[in-house]
Amino acid sequence: MEYITLKQISKDKDNFNVKVRVLRMWDAINIANNHDLISLDMILVDKEGSLIHASIRKNLAQSYRPQLNEGSIYTITNFLVEENKGNYRPIHNKFKIFFNSKTSVSKFSGFDLSIPQSQFEFADYGTIASRCYDTTYLTDVIGILDYIGAIDEIKTRSHPTKMRNIQLLLEENKSVQTTLWGNTTQQIDDDFYKTNKGPFIVIVTSTIVKTFRGDYQLSSTFATKLYVNLDIPEVAKIRNRLNSTMDIYIKEILPKGLLKVQDGELALHNKKTIAEIKDLEWNSETKDLLVTCNANIINIYNKYGWYYVACLICKTKVKQVEGVLWCERCKNEPKFAVPSYRIQVQVQDETDSATFTLFDKGAEKIISKTAKELAEMQEETLKLDENILPKEIQKIIGNEYLFQLHLDEYNLKYGKENYTVSKILETEISHEHNGSREVEEYQAIKAYLLRFDTMEENVRKSRKDKYTSSQKIEIGETSVERPEFAAPITTEDGRPGHKRRKKN
Repeated sequence: MEYITLKQISKDKDNFNVKVRVLRMWDAINIANNHDLISLDMILVDKEGSLIHASIRKNLAQSYRPQLNEGSIYTITNFLVEENKGNYRPIHNKFKIFFNSKTSVSKFSGFDLSIPQSQFEFADYGTIASRCYDTTYLTDVIGILDYIGAIDEIKTRSHPTKMRNIQLLLEENKSVQTTLWGNTTQQIDDDFYKTNKGPFIVIVTSTIVKTFRGDYQLSSTFATKLYVNLDIPEVAKIRNRLNSTMDIYIKEILPKGLLKVQDGELALHNKKTIAEIKDLEWNSETKDLLVTCNANIINIYNKYGWYYVACLICKTKVKQVEGVLWCERCKNEPKFAVPSYRIQVQVQDETDSATFTLFDKGAEKIISKTAKELAEMQEETLKLDENILPKEIQKIIGNEYLFQLHLDEYNLKYGKENYTVSKILETEISHEHNGSREVEEYQAIKAYLLRFDTMEENVRKSRKDKYTSSQKIEIGETSVERPEFAAPITTEDGRPGHKRRKKN
């Protein structure tokens, strides 16, 4: 049988014969209408590597579904070709295929290695930025898995849904967070990344681009698929940039056992003053603890500098050994090393003062620039010197924040009073409503942890306070309040601290 290529099809007729592989297949769902099926959709590829989006409308989907499988090759005849208009296009092609009642599908029983087994349209960071809130095209990305969160179940206006956050390091040394929804959350097996050596090169397809607190972020759609360490040239290229024998340290977001996100009251029970934090006692059952603390930054200790040079893969400080950089965790010379924040601040509340250490995520939130960006700015104006404190960092002195602290044996057992900030929950807390401050703090924390509590929204509208605004994530016709992407819990060996005060 004579086949035409996907580039040769047109709107002029409907009796084409094509030989294609089904790369990806998904159900398009109408969330606004009781999750009814809209269509059964596919990405098809031919021997030239050309891609096209094919769709089978609801009334025909069930009759064709048993005949189709991802990865298989088919000959398809007698289909409609229409212009590819509208939003959420998974690939670039001016045409789109629609099955009708006359469409014939026949599975190819042999092998045809000329038709690719996978094909993607990967977007670089610049393309991601250009698509922010532009839903014309969906976005495919590839990167090194850097962070992974637990699967949470949240309530939307229609029904409960699952959510999981991951973060990828892209080729341009830029990181991008991706929020996975629904069944997509289970496409990464926890046992796989916990029991296997990295690196884990992850492909995420068909996402939409949004922003959250100034960062570009991706959100999955019904068309999203995840692939880990796929055998394709793009994955091999990334692997070749890395040491193939190294282990990649995957950091978990809010590890289970430290904080149950669904329990909003826990943050209130764990809200401590500085004096109370210093008096906490260690026991064998509580080796790690998360607490929140409201405090004002009164000084910055810059004796050890405001940044360190970190391995891009594991975030550990790199050292110079015989004139070359060396990463002790990765046991190799890092391919990429970048400035990362380590800012020691003196904080104070009504009970005492202490030293808190800010790392990348917490510092970036209140400074609004990465350490790499500040280092480059400083290098342009004068010789780069970690002991010279940029004015962007100096501006945080005098501001009050709601800190989340990660306490470990370093603090609880050995009594060191230098505490690691794992997250900043609220920025620049207002002093204009001192009379109602405790109520507002309660509402803000609860709304943050429950993700969709509308109380905080009402407080912000009625009082116009300065709490950090929340962002709504849209899932079809549904929107929910979303929390900030959790920062990694990072500690540095040999960090300075102070002995616990002796109790009277």
